[in-house]
Amino acid sequence: MNMKNVILVFFAVILLASCGKTEKQFDKELNEAFIQMEKTRLTSALVCSNVSSTWQKAIFDNRTPSGEYCSDFNDALKELYQKYSDNGITDSISKWNSSMQKLTSKLNEHPVSRKECYDDFVEIVSEVSSFSRMATDPSGNLRSYNQQTNEAYENISKKLDQFKIKYGDYLVE
Repeated sequence: MNMKNVILVFFAVILLASCGKTEKQFDKELNEAFIQMEKTRLTSALVCSNVSSTWQKAIFDNRTPSGEYCSDFNDALKELYQKYSDNGITDSISKWNSSMQKLTSKLNEHPVSRKECYDDFVEIVSEVSSFSRMATDPSGNLRSYNQQTNEAYENISKKLDQFKIKYGDYLVE
């Protein structure tokens, strides 16, 4: 290989390396995605908790969230979700979840030095998305719902703690 080809290959490698995302760009986008994830996670947790208490009150006290008599827990949950719909809470969960996923997909073109961070974050985002569906579309019975939502929340919280310990420096703007 002559010197001219070596120089061309060198500049091609430099050019390709500079086309990717910088660590600073990645960190900024990671921080944005992380914020959307936290909004989704925390709001979903609140909704799951309220679904559980509403469900329990309907079964054991035959009452809706407004205190009206109900013979079926589905009526109580319908009232709760209507309130959430009127207040924009269910729309917010969907919007934040969608935003979290879009921002995370932008992280796909990550610097090599951030690959493990990206992989760990994608795993948490996937679990938060599943958790948000538990909030907006409960299924099963009260016992299984409580078990599933508690396990999901605890698992996500544990992974988030680990993520913050490993990658906390990347979340600082």
